[in-house]
Amino acid sequence: TLRSATGLGEGAPRAAVDPAAPPGRAASHPGVEELLLQADVNQQNLEDTVIVLRTPEGRFLVAADDLDRWRIRHPHVPPFQYDGKAYYPLSALPGATYRLDESKQTLAITVAANTFGETAETLEVSGKYQAPVVPKPGGFLNYSLSADSGDAGSSKAGTFEAGIFSRRGVLTSGVLAPDLMRESTWVRLDTTYEIDDPSQRRSLRLGDAVSQGGSWGRPVRFGGVQLGTNFATQPGFIRYPVLAASGQATLPSTVDVFVNNALVTRQSVPPGPFSVRNIPTVTGSGDIRLVVRDLLGREQVVTLPFYGSTALLKEGLTDYSYEIGALRDNFGVDSNDYGSSLASATYRRGITNSLTGELHAEYSANVKAAGASANYLFHRLGVFSGTLALSDSAAGSGGLFGLGLERSTSRLSFGLNAQFLSGGFRQVGMAPGELPRRHQATANVGYQLGNLGSLSLTYVAQAFRDQPDVKVSTFGYSVPLGRLAYLSVNAVRTFGSDRSTSLFTTLTVPLGTTTSASLSTERTHAQDGSLRNSMVAQIQRSPPLGEGYGYRLQARDSDLLGSYTLQTAVGAYSVEAASAAGRGTATRLSASGGIGLVGGHPFLSRTITDSIAVVRVADYPNVRVLKDNQVVGRTDKDGYIVLPTLRPYEKNPIGIDPGDLPFDAKIGTLKLDAVPYYRSGVLVDFPVQRIRAGTFRVVLEDGRDMPSGALAQVEGKAPEFPIALRGEAYVEGLEMKNTIRVTWKGASCSFAVPYPKTTDPLPDLGTYVCKGVKP
Repeated sequence: TLRSATGLGEGAPRAAVDPAAPPGRAASHPGVEELLLQADVNQQNLEDTVIVLRTPEGRFLVAADDLDRWRIRHPHVPPFQYDGKAYYPLSALPGATYRLDESKQTLAITVAANTFGETAETLEVSGKYQAPVVPKPGGFLNYSLSADSGDAGSSKAGTFEAGIFSRRGVLTSGVLAPDLMRESTWVRLDTTYEIDDPSQRRSLRLGDAVSQGGSWGRPVRFGGVQLGTNFATQPGFIRYPVLAASGQATLPSTVDVFVNNALVTRQSVPPGPFSVRNIPTVTGSGDIRLVVRDLLGREQVVTLPFYGSTALLKEGLTDYSYEIGALRDNFGVDSNDYGSSLASATYRRGITNSLTGELHAEYSANVKAAGASANYLFHRLGVFSGTLALSDSAAGSGGLFGLGLERSTSRLSFGLNAQFLSGGFRQVGMAPGELPRRHQATANVGYQLGNLGSLSLTYVAQAFRDQPDVKVSTFGYSVPLGRLAYLSVNAVRTFGSDRSTSLFTTLTVPLGTTTSASLSTERTHAQDGSLRNSMVAQIQRSPPLGEGYGYRLQARDSDLLGSYTLQTAVGAYSVEAASAAGRGTATRLSASGGIGLVGGHPFLSRTITDSIAVVRVADYPNVRVLKDNQVVGRTDKDGYIVLPTLRPYEKNPIGIDPGDLPFDAKIGTLKLDAVPYYRSGVLVDFPVQRIRAGTFRVVLEDGRDMPSGALAQVEGKAPEFPIALRGEAYVEGLEMKNTIRVTWKGASCSFAVPYPKTTDPLPDLGTYVCKGVKP
């Protein structure tokens, strides 16, 4: 029977009133009945057994505790007190109906969707933070050597970088050797000790570093201390505002979330209002579409516009960098040229999801400057930015004022930025005697034409105080020509006293996954009327991720250039030769690689650019190892391989090819994830064991075969292996030297069985005599 909540329930048995009943029950509320029913709400199949009260007027009441369990908000009416509990009438719930089946003692309730409390589904971000493996002490040394020879003479140069890492951080230092034969010309580059704290997304750097300039300052090299946010220590962390979308469902439903028509998640939601949070978005404008489908197949669609920008921080998130030390001058020329003192601070905070503010201040012996900036998302129009900075120096006081706007959609994107500087404005990083620009402006527009390619336009103007102004505009168009080729056309126009126009055209034809050919032309028309034309034809093959080779052949007008690179497990070696008409020929030989130690294992490898993994596959040689599902090399004779290009703080999937493992290999897993610290090493030991199995024959002292059913066991190990017909035994877990114990009817014997050095996965170990056992 379907009744509204205000209808009368007739025909149900009435509860007897007991005069001796305790206060608050029937004695206080005569005529109130207790019904023990199995309740369901909005077809959720709750099968919840509850006590429902029925009044003499036929109203049904449910307990507040049951409403809470069903996520139903309490109605705005005084509760009915019964047996020390609060009850509310169904009639007070918005849109409530019920179906009472007295024969089955069930009550099916339906209420409006907004009667339920909201449920929130928070999407997990791909690349969720995983604590990196704490490195054991180790180190590395990179080298890059080159020898040049030509008509002008010859030279030998190189660069070196050393690093030491442990659980307390990583110390790196580089050296530039412009002349290997003259040590006096060698120059120290950066020397930095870095301690990362991934859990807090911050880094401490001692030694040489580069300051954060904020939105208007200049990053400068200095020596000292830097403490700041480092979002790279948690690559999966989203620092810009993420989106949330909400809707409501009357029945249990499935919600599909689409971002720009791409499905990003599918969630099941109970009846009531719901929200899906932490929806990943792309930069620019777009739409989020929720498709809500209930269990009856009814569908509703909710569409919400959005605009995303990496220039914003999500609400409450901070990004900071504090530096103190001394400016470094003549980097790459002098090893220890440190000048005036430096102190700077940059602090950014997401004030709201639409507004991000920034404060930046810097101080040196000659300049003091401070300023504020803000980025504001204005609905779907785009992100506006504003900057104001003031300075004080020997040149007097000055100011900087800047405005900007950026907007990006699936087809159209554009940006406008302008800065205006007064004559007295100075900032850290300006050279002595350098004057500030009067103003500078940039504008860019991009448009996607789908299969017809893409267009881009840029314009840059800079007005100087002590030299001619510079104005440059560029035009670009690129389009794929099916699967056969790719065409790009670019034009550059320079205005002013040295105005010129250049047109560049490039046609690229892929010849495989790593090989391509291209033909480029350049036509330049100068102010004096001269015209210069040039053509370049090139074919090249890029070296693979693992071992292999690459080459490049290029012809530019009458000049020729060729190079060949061989990449091995322990280094990269290349030879280059060039011939220029009227200028002779030149050659260059180069070699690069690395030496390191990880987990007590010394190794040679290619140049170590990021983090390192030493992979061990038991002692099996020549096993193919994959990184990111691509073969990068094979294990050496001891079962090791070095991977020198791991991404720090990310999951680096590393796998092995089971087809390269012999029959006697017991494989625990074929894939492991390596998560290393920055410029540090991890040991990835695959759980692969050599079973070392073998067969042998056991005979008794009189020459007869050991009876079948006897048990053979390697001393010191648990497994027992039954002996088969003709005394044949199969045993696993053997070492190079073994003692075998055979038991039969309470008697036993032991004998030594050596295991030979062999590639046979199941060698025949010979015949052995068991003394002391009788058949």
